[in-house]
Amino acid sequence: MFILKALVALLSAITMLISASPLHRLIPYLDVIPDMVDVGIEYIDMDFNIGAVSKKQLRADLAEAEGTHPFVLATKEDFDTARNEYNSGSFTEYTKALSDYVLANADALSDKELYPLIPYVLDEEDSILPISREVISRMVILGYAWQITGDEKYAARAWDELENVCNYDDWCTSHFLATAEMALAVSIGYDWLYDYLTAEQKDFLAETTYEYAIKPALSKNYLKNWFTWSKNNWNSICYSGVGIASMTFSSYYPDKAAEFLKMCYEAMPVAYANFTPDGVYAEGPGYSQSGMDALVNFVATSKNLLGTDYGLSEIDGFKELGSFPVYITTPTGVFNFGDNKDRMCFTPSLHWYADEYESPLLSCYQMWDVPSVFVPDTSGNTENNGGGKKNALALLWYNRSYTTESASFENEPLSLYLESDAGQDLVLMRSAYLDKNATFAGIKGGYNFINHGDLDIGTFVFDAMGERWAEELGPGPYDAPDYFLNTPAGGRWKNYCKRAEGQNTLVINPKMTLDDQYVLAEGNFTSFEENSDGGTARLNMTDAYRMNGAVYVARDFTLYNNRTSLEITDKVVCAVPSEIYWFMHTKADIEISEDGKTAILTIGDKQLKATSHADGVFSVMAAERLNGEWEYDEDYSDIQKLTVKIDGAFKADIRITLEPVVQ
Repeated sequence: MFILKALVALLSAITMLISASPLHRLIPYLDVIPDMVDVGIEYIDMDFNIGAVSKKQLRADLAEAEGTHPFVLATKEDFDTARNEYNSGSFTEYTKALSDYVLANADALSDKELYPLIPYVLDEEDSILPISREVISRMVILGYAWQITGDEKYAARAWDELENVCNYDDWCTSHFLATAEMALAVSIGYDWLYDYLTAEQKDFLAETTYEYAIKPALSKNYLKNWFTWSKNNWNSICYSGVGIASMTFSSYYPDKAAEFLKMCYEAMPVAYANFTPDGVYAEGPGYSQSGMDALVNFVATSKNLLGTDYGLSEIDGFKELGSFPVYITTPTGVFNFGDNKDRMCFTPSLHWYADEYESPLLSCYQMWDVPSVFVPDTSGNTENNGGGKKNALALLWYNRSYTTESASFENEPLSLYLESDAGQDLVLMRSAYLDKNATFAGIKGGYNFINHGDLDIGTFVFDAMGERWAEELGPGPYDAPDYFLNTPAGGRWKNYCKRAEGQNTLVINPKMTLDDQYVLAEGNFTSFEENSDGGTARLNMTDAYRMNGAVYVARDFTLYNNRTSLEITDKVVCAVPSEIYWFMHTKADIEISEDGKTAILTIGDKQLKATSHADGVFSVMAAERLNGEWEYDEDYSDIQKLTVKIDGAFKADIRITLEPVVQ
């Protein structure tokens, strides 16, 4: 830790020297140098939870808990609730749908012709990660079915799966996500089938998991095992999977189990920077699910076995993380900034959060995802069927007292300003929760230089009348050249949907720079106010355009008229005569008035009126590059851009309102 702190101090001093140099003042592009140094400082300045628990204490706590089964993810009481419901037939409509789906999935898994054992085959990333995740799914489905029904056909098939993967030559430690996920799969099987397995079978599972996962995870080669100091979801997933395995097999390897678990409790908070303090997951709603699920798996298992998580769930942001999927959800999907798809974030972890923190909204949100009738997938992949694993965990974690009929959301905030220590700041405003016809307006500030991020300071979405009017384009082609090179002038910014011109924000002097927002820029909300009519926020966007001739850029974002309408006001001041664009991507048909000051957007039988109240008139542009195109740009022919363009201006005042048209 001393060396790490010394390195941080040295880099900080270098940054100050560069920032203070005369050349830095004369040549703005030298800003990139200290900013990149700051990036390095931020990454290596990690927040370990040193002293969370000693190895000696862990050994004592693990020894005291020895013999407890089941505890991985769920307890005997959790299974008893589901078992009693099954035996008595006292289902709710929701739990009946879940139960029928899981047991039908388990029956299908009993057919080895339909779902054969999985051979060891590397995917295109030289990994067995898809196999590991499929085995987790099979263990949860089959283990649940055996626990609930007592039918040994499910346990027998689960053992076949376990024996198969434990006869692999390895669990692909070169891609440690695969290793950790397989360790979790075998831990679930061992724990949930404990009363079925023979002593020899248990020993075999323990020995294999130690050699293939726990022992490699304890390697001191921290360049190879970079998950140990990572700030992204590799940290959460790898520590969680191998940590749960360490708990599961602690009686076999008490010293090594305590050694790795000590690492878990100390180093998992390193990745909490992704969502502290308000639960905003830096990589966005889709990526929040894998990180959150891994944390819940570990914390739940730790509490089930040891009665504590040694403070992991008490750190700022952990509790709030559970609400993020709900807050980011809109009536039509989610606010899908960055590399996120426009789909809701259903996960049984929300049931766990709902019960843990007495938040019925989270369970009611999850109950929107009622499974359809199970139909076996011919590919042999249980996850392709809609997630029997998720449905089984939902049955174990769902607090039956939370129902959509009895729940009240009156105390839930309708307007929110959410901050992230990783620099992913959002303002989200809505008229109601869990209402497909509600209004939702969300705007993003924060830091552009984020994994899976876009050049999107100021971008927004707007849903009203059951339709999305302002679209986010979501992920681009992951196989595009240098798609994940997100440094200044990096290959990522050659993709239209990753650039500012592919967002609902401003573009200023696009020919002046390769990147149409400064890659290392940060946009800060300088004010936020909720009121009974909606709310308003101001976002300082100046940093995003400092390389493009702008000296001041601010966006006011206001939901008004009883939370039905949206106003976006942009103030721009430039040092040179400038070309300024205002963009809003939409799937609506657009009809512009003769004077260009109003536009009627139509989707089906719904209409939205856009009005330009200040500088500029409306036009329509295609969703494509302003300056040329790249062969790997996506086809956005179903999208148009409602546009305001101002030429040769030192200043601009753009004020747009979006108001539903009452038929």
